[in-house]
Amino acid sequence: MHVKTPWIYSPKFDLSAIIGPPVAITAVVLIWGSKLSQISQTPIWLWILLVLGVDVAHVYSSLFRTYFDRDEFQKRRTLYTVVPVVCWLSGVLLYAMFGSTVFWSCIAYFAIYHFVRQQYGFLMLYRRGEPVGDLSYRIDQVAIYMATVYPLVYWHTYPRNFQWFSDFDVIHIPSVWPELICRAIYVLSIGAFLVKEANRWRVTGSLNLGKCLLLIATAAAWGTGIILFNGDLPFTLINIISHGIPYIALIWIYQYRKRANKAYAENRFLKFFQLKYIPLYVVALFTFAYFEESIWDRAVWREHANVFGGFYIPASATMLILLVPLLTMPQVTHYVLDAFIWRVNKKGKEEVRAVIG
Repeated sequence: MHVKTPWIYSPKFDLSAIIGPPVAITAVVLIWGSKLSQISQTPIWLWILLVLGVDVAHVYSSLFRTYFDRDEFQKRRTLYTVVPVVCWLSGVLLYAMFGSTVFWSCIAYFAIYHFVRQQYGFLMLYRRGEPVGDLSYRIDQVAIYMATVYPLVYWHTYPRNFQWFSDFDVIHIPSVWPELICRAIYVLSIGAFLVKEANRWRVTGSLNLGKCLLLIATAAAWGTGIILFNGDLPFTLINIISHGIPYIALIWIYQYRKRANKAYAENRFLKFFQLKYIPLYVVALFTFAYFEESIWDRAVWREHANVFGGFYIPASATMLILLVPLLTMPQVTHYVLDAFIWRVNKKGKEEVRAVIG
């Protein structure tokens, strides 16, 4: 077999940090999913690991790609200055006019969109160098979207015992027909993808292993977490691990490769991205996450006094209108900026090609 994959960094890195996490956590859920579904309360150590160590941490990892990189910030100063302000003010307006339920529903659906787009973005990275706009490209697009969208349609059609966020429930689809139609498209598109790649391998002798594994891992993770098991913990494990860890790894390896590029030799911040500083990177992300979640818990949730202490901040309804959108601002800003910083198909607007290849 001749493997022809434009790896993000290397086979070892990609298979362990990008594709590996969803595969590993899906395997765990497939083996112990029934027992995990029966656990109604997530153990505190696991909550710390998942929420602080991965979920919230991955939001703050984008700081190392944007605001902390002075050259990057100077290049897009207006974007990086305006977006957080707009996100906060929009959140305040939404919360004040429609209340917490509508606010959290909008945040949740924005998060869902972000998660779907991340998998699409990864697939596009793995098909670098392949033709754009032909039938193969369209099959790839439909297949990766259906690998995530079909489980979401299933979730919106049949009752599930999990939520994306607190105080949020998906919009229920009253008919099974959309799910049945999406199921057919799902099967056909993934089948077409596999047949196309197998035929390409037969004809050319080369296989884009990264792209194939990414699609299969995505379909397996989303299908297992949403469709196969109907429990909060299996869903949470797959949802957080398969999304957060690859993103944290992508940020680090992007800056690591950028550091090796002579064009960025004057960027002193990039010296941070060395193997010896990986523990410091992880600790920094955890610290940011802990600080944010401590404010959430003291002022809003008041659920984890054993983690953040029993000192609470009295928050009136008016204060919450300002505070809740402020605390979600890093998350929403992360979603918005993610649409800009990973573009690889707009020549002249991004240096992603120069760094990743």
